[in-house]
Amino acid sequence: MKWIFSLIALCSAHLLFSQTKISGTVKDNKGQTLIGVNIAIKNSYDGATSNSNGFYEFETFEKDTVTLTATYMGFVPLEKKIVLNQPTLKVDLTLKEKVNDLKAVVISAGAFEASDEKKGTVLKALDIVTTAGSNGDNYGALKTLPGAQQTNDREGLFVRGGTGYETQTFIDGTWVKNAFSAAIPDLGARGRFNPFIFKGTVFSTGGYSALYGGALSSAVILETIDLPERSSANLNLSILGIGGSLQQLSKNKKSSWGIGYNYTNLSPYFKVIRQNVNFKQAPVAHQIDLNYRVKTSKTGILKFYGYINQTKINVQRDNISSFDSDDLNKHYRDEYGIQNANIYGNLSYKEYLKKDWKINIGVCMSYNQDLIGSKILNQQGSVIQDSNFLFREWVDIRNRNKLATSKIVLEKSLKNLNTIRFGAEYIYSRDAILVEIEKLNPFQTVTNRQLDDHYKAIFAESDIYITNDIAGKIGVRAEHSSLLNRFNWAPRISAAYKIGRKGQASAAYGLFYQKPENTYLFNSNDLQFMRADHYVLNYQYQPKDRLLRTEIFYKKYRSLVKTNVYQAVNGLANTGDGYARGFELFYRDKKSIKGIDFWISYSYLDTKRDFLNYLRSVQPDFAANHTASLVFKKFWTKYMFGINGTYTYASGRPYINYNTSNPNSINADAQKFMSDRTMDYHTINLSLNYLKTIRKAFTVFVLGVNNPFGFKQVFGYNYASQDLNGDGQFYRREILPTARQFVFLGMFMSWGIDRTQEAIDGNL
Repeated sequence: MKWIFSLIALCSAHLLFSQTKISGTVKDNKGQTLIGVNIAIKNSYDGATSNSNGFYEFETFEKDTVTLTATYMGFVPLEKKIVLNQPTLKVDLTLKEKVNDLKAVVISAGAFEASDEKKGTVLKALDIVTTAGSNGDNYGALKTLPGAQQTNDREGLFVRGGTGYETQTFIDGTWVKNAFSAAIPDLGARGRFNPFIFKGTVFSTGGYSALYGGALSSAVILETIDLPERSSANLNLSILGIGGSLQQLSKNKKSSWGIGYNYTNLSPYFKVIRQNVNFKQAPVAHQIDLNYRVKTSKTGILKFYGYINQTKINVQRDNISSFDSDDLNKHYRDEYGIQNANIYGNLSYKEYLKKDWKINIGVCMSYNQDLIGSKILNQQGSVIQDSNFLFREWVDIRNRNKLATSKIVLEKSLKNLNTIRFGAEYIYSRDAILVEIEKLNPFQTVTNRQLDDHYKAIFAESDIYITNDIAGKIGVRAEHSSLLNRFNWAPRISAAYKIGRKGQASAAYGLFYQKPENTYLFNSNDLQFMRADHYVLNYQYQPKDRLLRTEIFYKKYRSLVKTNVYQAVNGLANTGDGYARGFELFYRDKKSIKGIDFWISYSYLDTKRDFLNYLRSVQPDFAANHTASLVFKKFWTKYMFGINGTYTYASGRPYINYNTSNPNSINADAQKFMSDRTMDYHTINLSLNYLKTIRKAFTVFVLGVNNPFGFKQVFGYNYASQDLNGDGQFYRREILPTARQFVFLGMFMSWGIDRTQEAIDGNL
């Protein structure tokens, strides 16, 4: 299941007759090829980007005389009139270095940018799906970058001392509430989205723009693609399932529609590869994707993307508390099942208006329902009648949430790269939970609550270029939540100074707010926004085909939720606090070792929190002091074969040892609280790729193995809730991955376009 959604778009194929094919190379005035130059027909979406050899190529249905434009950071924009009077045209371009505005610095503190060439490309969609161990998941690949933690036992992306909830995802500017798929506790979750539906991924680890809010630590900002190049069809088959899609581009290249379906069933795989968990129902998923895009004018486009997903999972595990009993006949099992239904739709519109104005409008709607059933079974498989467990014998939970968002952003381009942008955002959310427990009588409702929130925000931001070497970004965001009945304003500021032609230093500061999780809001109506103050210093050096990035940061947390506050409503109050500080290094190199693209990342994190049921301010259980990754990619063109590898390390994480410092006990030893550490985390992931054309179908064969050397990985421990054998020690169990290894074997076929060169350029 993990790889199916990842490589579909890699094998997408397009079929359309073109009128004119334009190609050529782009160089500077010294004869050096330029990579990443944007070439396009003026006032059109027809265009391409130059590859590693400076070569570009695209097709157009435009006629007669048109203006070809070429833009690249640090060079004078080029416009060249050409006559489209033959099927193929070769147009070589030479750009001149600009000595004024376009030599200016770019503000980049706190963000890894993969969709904006001006901020330095780090990861594109092809990087994400070919990073060994990412399993084609956006968030899996982001874990190889500095700032992200290797928390594979829980949902979310944990960044710089923040929880997974404190990182939020935005698609085309609007917030995505359920970015991760349905999951079982201790088994983690993957992202719902195919990387290839996006132009790129912006990973902001801190100090992000005032256009976004509701994320205390980090923002993942995604933008969907515009019109596809051609019509396409594809089919994929693997040991995990089957899927296919169709993309149709209109003859006038002004609109397109697409539909896809994927079926995943891990039952056959689990029968072959032994799992650490007994799956009564292996993960089964159905997903239908839909998209529609239409040009509303030469510079405007309307886009829709949506999907319907249904997932079922059911597992059985040893009941930890019962294993604390010396009576083997009373060793029970927990059964936990979830049925998830998720519907998502995103509509966006952008247009370039007169007098250098631009407008972006986004609307998003989603619905999510989790039906969760939890039972305790005896050895015969019957629901138990043990008095020690009657309090949670059989639990049914129904979680539902509905979301509707709208956002508008207006942007005005001024002289010398100065820009102002402002807008407003509205989010309506309804979250409901129904909990029923069967005791001696039929199901009794113990929780039936609903939260409604009208969230409103206005924001303004400006890019200010003082000189070619000094720039600033100043913004402010004002927010109000009807649920919390609270208002806040969040100023944000960034600055950058250019050091030489290839380096720059940046700094950023900002206030960030986020509502507490629904788990706590369901139990208290007296909570307020949580807050984090971000301070970031960054240095970036980017010669050709290399990138060096270092960053130091400090975050101060305020108003975090505490769950054991005396005389507070249900023990909940915003009295927690904490900090996170550290150093990060990222280096990517496509030049030093011929034919190999690799990157190295390292993070040092010093963080402490006093929140939830913590007895004192300590390093939280989701944070490791040291994390590091080495990623490499190599492709042999002669054999059409590639190999990718990833090594990841994380130092041990703290955990609550309930035998020495139980936070629920009045005799808890605060000094020993969270003083234990898990073992260090190691993993090596490998993937092999072979490209071949079979009956005009571009075909990719993939073999991937996660952790082939079988490193043991322990994410933490679960403890019994009762001391049934009376020895004063609670039984515990390790939290492990579902299996030591994950193996994937698949074949992906597409018709109409050969993506071989793209694969070679990306070191597939």
